[in-house]
Amino acid sequence: MRVSVLLSIFLMTGSTIFSGCSSMRAGEEDVRTAVDVPERFSTPPGLAWGANTCINPIIDPADGTELILIQSMDGLGDYRVTGGKYGVNTGELLRLNCRTGEVVGIVRGR
Repeated sequence: MRVSVLLSIFLMTGSTIFSGCSSMRAGEEDVRTAVDVPERFSTPPGLAWGANTCINPIIDPADGTELILIQSMDGLGDYRVTGGKYGVNTGELLRLNCRTGEVVGIVRGR
């Protein structure tokens, strides 16, 4: 009897925790405003914005800096930025809309 009660409590706690984690969709967490970003990042030759796929790498047209895609979901891509550019701190990523190439903002890395 004790084992079944403990097992029930464990299962209820676990399902509550996991259901809370999976309910957040891309773009719903805290997003900070990026600074000094181009209106739109460039794509490598032969690729173009517009599909529901995130492009990797993308390029800052002002200075040629490449940003590397770390993760993507629901048409949004999170890119690694070096050197604190655009106001991105350690442990953060720059989020872009992969359909347009426009910056959404800065998010925490996972």
